Amino acid sequence: MTAVQEHPAQAGEQTLEELCRKAAEHREHGERHGTLHPTVWQAVADSVVPRVAVPAQCAGLQWPVPRILDAVRRVAVADPAAGWVAAIHAPAGAFLSRLDPAIALGMAGPRAVIAGSSLPAGSIEQHQAGVRLSGRWPLVTGAPSMTLAALASPVHGPDGAATTRWWLVPRRELRIEEDWDALGLRGSASYTVACAADVPFEHGICLTDEPYVDAPLYRYPLYGLMAGCIAAVAQATAERALAAFTALAARTHTRNAAGALAEQPPAQAAFARADGRLRAAAALLDSATTAAWTSALAGQVPGAERALLRSACCQMAEAAEYVCRELFDAAGTAAVHRASGLEGCWRDAVTISRHALVAHRGRQLAGAYELTTVSAKDL
Repeated sequence: MTAVQEHPAQAGEQTLEELCRKAAEHREHGERHGTLHPTVWQAVADSVVPRVAVPAQCAGLQWPVPRILDAVRRVAVADPAAGWVAAIHAPAGAFLSRLDPAIALGMAGPRAVIAGSSLPAGSIEQHQAGVRLSGRWPLVTGAPSMTLAALASPVHGPDGAATTRWWLVPRRELRIEEDWDALGLRGSASYTVACAADVPFEHGICLTDEPYVDAPLYRYPLYGLMAGCIAAVAQATAERALAAFTALAARTHTRNAAGALAEQPPAQAAFARADGRLRAAAALLDSATTAAWTSALAGQVPGAERALLRSACCQMAEAAEYVCRELFDAAGTAAVHRASGLEGCWRDAVTISRHALVAHRGRQLAGAYELTTVSAKDL
């Protein structure tokens, strides 16, 4: 009998659908326990998500950027916390493109799942074979499923100037502190990770260095890819809030007004403002992503397109928070009940908008380029 093998793309789609199904089914577990259900963590590891940005020579999938963003958004629709985990694991595979290919191949293995913290919270002591990396890194999203952690530390050059270097450390060298207790994205298990380990020099990377792999995915701005994945979760959250408000407004009657909430002019105006704000942000994000990806396919992405991309990601995070707050307020007392769905959207959107990639630093980098044409390396 001849064995029938599935096409890799088909198999990848199936694992993504399975992750979305399990994430939606166990969403309440994350809300109550501060971590995803064990079956969801396993589905994350089994899915294509951690491998979509891993270089092909490391047995990765090296997906196009629009497809990566769509995958993250689909998971976030099923469960925002699982989507947040996907938003971290998915682009992190691109870190391997900054390693020597032979070293990257050895580190990746068949099922690499990379998480990390963007804060340069660690310290290093250099020795003959590498560095001694020590410290505690907060907010390592997806820690329960990771096989590698990318942990940042400041490194001082001969001139005394400090740069940030990320060190890839195996899970066995880490201690996870289960201290995640945040307002939103409750199930993402963004724990603190402690490390005191010897790391070879060649396992350190600078995210702004040129990649070893010359491919469109790695010519696309890495910081823009990471911010885009966060923006995808924000967009899914705002869309979920619009759907929740629509359902709630149809069945909610206020004390001093005739008819359902959906029939009342203030609610109608609030919905129109929120919907318009989200559509505008989505249009900008789609346009900026398309422009940057088109340039990456042809060669390098110009500074102006990098700035627009980062600005669009920040605008989406800001718009999502606005949408969720506007609809939460418009729903009145009905919104405070967890069953409405609106309070959860509001909590998640507020948490998303605080991430450094889409908060003040991202806006400042974009504005600096637009005003001075100075392009920071992490734009």
